[in-house]
Amino acid sequence: MKRLILMGAGHAHLVVLQHFLKSPLRNVELVLVTPSRWQYYSGMIPGWIAGHYTIDECRIEVEPVVRAAGGRLILDAVVAVQADQKQLRLAGGEWLSYDALSIDIGARTNLSSLNGYAGPVLSIKPLEQFYPQWQQLAESGNQAGKHLVIVGGGAAGAELAMAIAYQGQRRPDAGPRITLIAGEQGLLPDFGRRLRKLTSKALSRLDIERVDQRATGAGEALQLSCGQTLQADLIMAVTGAAPFDFLATSGLATDDKGFVLVNACHQSPSHPDVFAAGDACSRVDQSLNRSGVHAVRAGPVLAANLRAFLGGGSLSTFKPRTNTLYLIACGGKTATGSYGLLAFSGKWVWWLKDRIDRGFVAGFLRHRDNQM
Repeated sequence: MKRLILMGAGHAHLVVLQHFLKSPLRNVELVLVTPSRWQYYSGMIPGWIAGHYTIDECRIEVEPVVRAAGGRLILDAVVAVQADQKQLRLAGGEWLSYDALSIDIGARTNLSSLNGYAGPVLSIKPLEQFYPQWQQLAESGNQAGKHLVIVGGGAAGAELAMAIAYQGQRRPDAGPRITLIAGEQGLLPDFGRRLRKLTSKALSRLDIERVDQRATGAGEALQLSCGQTLQADLIMAVTGAAPFDFLATSGLATDDKGFVLVNACHQSPSHPDVFAAGDACSRVDQSLNRSGVHAVRAGPVLAANLRAFLGGGSLSTFKPRTNTLYLIACGGKTATGSYGLLAFSGKWVWWLKDRIDRGFVAGFLRHRDNQM
């Protein structure tokens, strides 16, 4: 019997499990390895911080989904991959062999620009580590008068800044003063001018200071590219993605940053028995934003290709849509969004985002309920 190992319980792998549940693999041992029993849905975490969701509404229990798909769950972290030997090593010391491997482990926060900072830094990734840290901080009740600096002007940084500001305005002791370091390219550099303008107005309404400068760590302060320094009580890093270190020594072909290279079939060009999706990989044929939207849409193609590879069939390519719907929560129950050249904002955009997010998570909660 062949063994397929799914490394990580990211968005793409959850979709893969759904497909295997509907059409089980034959003569294949399915194993999923992940360090946490929960998979946190990143799109809803700002809503949880703002107080719109409970944490259980924002996370998926992995084991019921794996069992429903006919697989086995191993709760451990992968610390090494030997692609030439078709093996991986777990933090507990166990070695696992595979006939096919799929990698969907996400990424770490890229902290390289903050390496020189001596104060506390709260990293947004991995989410299973961020959740208890933020929970403890939020419950401490001593945020009034504190200065929180969020480094990173992408969609995630903007959403977190607005969620924290919104939640702080509703605390009896008031929340922290918030500064968003957007970088020299400004807010939402990968998006259109109209969406950037709408989101900028949303930040202003919540009294969030925005600094369009690059920040680097400088002892007890941040050094801005304009030459000024900035003091903070806490820094939250939303500074892009960095790959896990063990991928660079795995023997797999990687890009210059260390992300696993894949072709249009999301298959490794150096090791055809290895596939990857989500933040852990880079396409050789085109550049894709590291977004949960692309990971979810790649899931059905990844499921079909894993099945085809194990059964000797032909592989399919994943072709991302030309236009993608992006929705950005703005603290309260309002949001901004864009689709192609269109940009929009309002309560109805929040309603749409809420419906999409809840719908994705609800598709997996039923497996937990069926096993209770």
